Amino acid sequence: MSDPTATQSQSDPAQSTESSARPEVAGCGHEETLAKLAGEVAEWRERCARLQAEFDNSRRRLRKEAEEAGDRAIARAVRPFLDQIDNLGRALDAAKPEAFTEFAQGVQLVRDNLISALGVVGVVAIPASGAFDPTQHEAIAEFATAETPKGHIVQIHRTGWKLKDQLVRTAQVVVAKPPA
Repeated sequence: MSDPTATQSQSDPAQSTESSARPEVAGCGHEETLAKLAGEVAEWRERCARLQAEFDNSRRRLRKEAEEAGDRAIARAVRPFLDQIDNLGRALDAAKPEAFTEFAQGVQLVRDNLISALGVVGVVAIPASGAFDPTQHEAIAEFATAETPKGHIVQIHRTGWKLKDQLVRTAQVVVAKPPA
């Protein structure tokens, strides 16, 4: 009860090879279809490359925005402490008599620790010496002097602070002007 066609195809290997062979693509009228499909593949590859680049740009932008938002939050959080550091500095200036030496040392230690803690989160004092810089300094007065060049800082009234490149608080300074 065997199938006669099954034995015939098993016995004739040439016949089975001919029936399972792929038809030749060239010259059979599929060139136009292949060209169209190759164009679509190229188009999809280009779209994928553009989407990948757009995704990478979005990821970089979001990372930068998140970092900037974190910096703004830190700046808002430290502003109240800056006035307290100023108050401690004023207390040190007022505690000049010898009777307050130990007290002054304690106040100086607290002030230094606060400044150090701000430094840990990236908040640093703005240098307030040399030429007046309106982007970092606020002129609260002018002082007539021949010793300091015009437009240079003579005295610091309040220290300015920045977080990385972001200004947290301007420095209040007295600026030199030529004597009258």
